[in-house]
Amino acid sequence: MKRVADLLKQGLKAHDQGDLDTAAQAYRAALELDPDSASAHNNLGFLLSQRQQWQPALLHLRSAIALDPHSSMAHCNLGQVLIALQQVQDGMHHIEQAVAEDPHNPIAWDALARFKVLLGDFTNGEYAAQRAIGLQPQSSPLHVRLGIAQAAQKRYQEALRSYQTALSLDDRNAEAWAQYGITCFLSNNFGDARQALHNALHLNPADANALRHLALTELSLGHQEQAMAYLKQIVDQVPGDDDARIELAVLHLSRHETEQAQQLLDQVQDAHRDSSRYRFYLALSKQQGRSFDESQAILATLAQGADAYARKARQMLQQVH
Repeated sequence: MKRVADLLKQGLKAHDQGDLDTAAQAYRAALELDPDSASAHNNLGFLLSQRQQWQPALLHLRSAIALDPHSSMAHCNLGQVLIALQQVQDGMHHIEQAVAEDPHNPIAWDALARFKVLLGDFTNGEYAAQRAIGLQPQSSPLHVRLGIAQAAQKRYQEALRSYQTALSLDDRNAEAWAQYGITCFLSNNFGDARQALHNALHLNPADANALRHLALTELSLGHQEQAMAYLKQIVDQVPGDDDARIELAVLHLSRHETEQAQQLLDQVQDAHRDSSRYRFYLALSKQQGRSFDESQAILATLAQGADAYARKARQMLQQVH
């Protein structure tokens, strides 16, 4: 089956170069010659997951595991697809199986670290990141992963050192600069935060998270106009970023620019009509627009809740009465 090995090699080369069409053709050709090639099923399944073609990806990855139950990478890839499909428990089981099958697989440890942190299990996320680094100490992204786990536990100085290590290995790592800047912001070091976030955006101008934290940094420094410009950039670049729209609306309200704020709130109405945050700022917008009865009605309904916005609503109602 040398031909299958050659096709897999061609597919991997194209895949590494980002030529997904050529890679897919090679993997499919390998499967035509050998339908029982676990490697071809795994590689094609991973490629399809990159294209968010979830169901075909699942089919190939499950086939890979059926053919090779001990394949660490197939378990890792399947786990990530299942999590993308909101099947988190099953997905985590497969990622944990991936590290059990091959404790020397840094990709599996990194995936475990990433999802543990996303699920709020920061201690085990940090442990998994450390295991990955132990296997690939020169990998800049792995040190970023460790820093994220440390920052999530509010150990900011340790996180900053991890990001510095990442940048010493690759000073063009945009995510390392972004996370360094975010952690500086959380540490109230606004000067270094601003510089690091600018570096991140120079390397990756589409990073909405870096833009948002740069806006927050400028706001903390009292530069409201610049903060609004960055938030508007997010709104323009990421049509689905409702948080940026609400944050920009809040700044417009603080400047009594009621019409601009209302336009932004109208854009998120369908998705956020039940959100106490949205309803509170909608009430403020109505109040500024002198629609007092509407504002009072929204606040009265909101005040029946138990969150921070409900408390703010009760305070506003008390001031009126």
